[in-house]
Amino acid sequence: MHKVLLSVLLSVMLVAAGSSAALALQSGGPMIGDLATGSVVGQPFKSLDVDLEFIALKIGGKKAWYPGTAVLDLRNQGTGGRRGQPVLIKVTNALDGEHGFNLSADSAFAGPTSMNVKITLKPGETKYVGIPMSDLTYVTAPGNMKVKCQLHKAHLGSSLLILK
Repeated sequence: MHKVLLSVLLSVMLVAAGSSAALALQSGGPMIGDLATGSVVGQPFKSLDVDLEFIALKIGGKKAWYPGTAVLDLRNQGTGGRRGQPVLIKVTNALDGEHGFNLSADSAFAGPTSMNVKITLKPGETKYVGIPMSDLTYVTAPGNMKVKCQLHKAHLGSSLLILK
């Protein structure tokens, strides 16, 4: 009887330990939408400040995501800090054809719970990505994410450095 009880208790502990990593992205995950209708963790996009902006454009004859490197500073500044406010990223396609936006952890450091956002934008289209703060906490150990076009491998990508 004691062996059965002990094995059940051990099984419950193993399941709980294994599921803690799976709960890393449980705030609903990144939400994609328009400024007027989108929301993340109950907050409308239009009530949030845009933290970052990525634009697909042509630079020197090459199609690329601009800026080449963006920095998102999540360290507490002053007494208020972010207070858990979600991050809002504006993504615009200024090219004359479809362009992909893929925001993900560097594949060498990606874990099973790492964030992976994929959007396909029509020419001239703008979308917003709302990311809960809790999802950015577990995004990747070194705080480095890659931005690339998942539709065209030859297009130049970008990097997102997250300071925690």
